[in-house]
Amino acid sequence: MSGKQQVSPPAGGAGELALELVRSAARLTRAASKIPGVTYSSIAWRVLSDLERDGQARVTDLATAQRVAQPTMTTLLQRLGGEGWVSRIPDPADGRASLVGITDEGARALAAYRAGAAELIAPQLATLSEADTNALARAAALMHRIADAI
Repeated sequence: MSGKQQVSPPAGGAGELALELVRSAARLTRAASKIPGVTYSSIAWRVLSDLERDGQARVTDLATAQRVAQPTMTTLLQRLGGEGWVSRIPDPADGRASLVGITDEGARALAAYRAGAAELIAPQLATLSEADTNALARAAALMHRIADAI
């Protein structure tokens, strides 16, 4: 099957449109993550993104959100901590637990990752018509709204 696929609006209503959005968003995310020199998984970038957006979180909550085992998340956070991208502090609500937060260096790394992904996408956007570019801008805003509501 060719990598170039023409996608038409789904004929089956909201359910098919939802499925097509999930598929296309996943494909775009995978394609945009092919940044030369990046060695971290998409889970690492999602964790940093969640910490940036939502603030500090417990390891167990991060593991649950990413659907990985707690030991897996602990290992990832140790690696991110070694980079200076996350820090841990005692949880004031439970002295046995800790909260993980993104550091300024982690926020810079995340911004660089996003910029690298945007650099991969931008040349493709430049080939689109103004109408298609405007449609994608509107779609991006709508996708943010949908994601925020879920």
